[in-house]
Amino acid sequence: MAARAHKSVVEELGQRTARNSDPYLPKGGYREAAFCRECGAVYRNKRWSVGETMASAGMHEVLCPACLRMHDHNPAGIVTLSGEYLRQKTDAIMNDIKHIEAKFRQKNPLGRIMEINSVEGSLVISTTEDKLAQKMGREIYKAHKGELHYQWVHDQDMVRVSWSR
Repeated sequence: MAARAHKSVVEELGQRTARNSDPYLPKGGYREAAFCRECGAVYRNKRWSVGETMASAGMHEVLCPACLRMHDHNPAGIVTLSGEYLRQKTDAIMNDIKHIEAKFRQKNPLGRIMEINSVEGSLVISTTEDKLAQKMGREIYKAHKGELHYQWVHDQDMVRVSWSR
């Protein structure tokens, strides 16, 4: 019986691990070019992009991973901004957040702000990409100082970013 257990461990060790465990990304990608019927993002050569010509004949209509996340109300990142400094500089910080998202989307069109809520004097920003949430926290910290904390929720593939000053 011990030999069987050992054999299964060896077999598991030899298996390749998935590069990305995001359930919203199709495992093998799409076989052909596709476009998102909601946001207009185009999928070609294993990459999503924005700003290309709209869908041409023969392209498959799909919902991109970001739009799927938005429909499910399932963020990959949550950024919470709080503190007295935030109350004084809300407009400047919101401009920074919008600029960070726009710059991020140039490289990765799947990284978007899902929603921004004001909760008890704090701003809570939900994102479709964990990397975008991390970037927002890092850039706000660099520009405005304060305290920055990350908390990864590995079983849900998400990150919580908290900044305060």
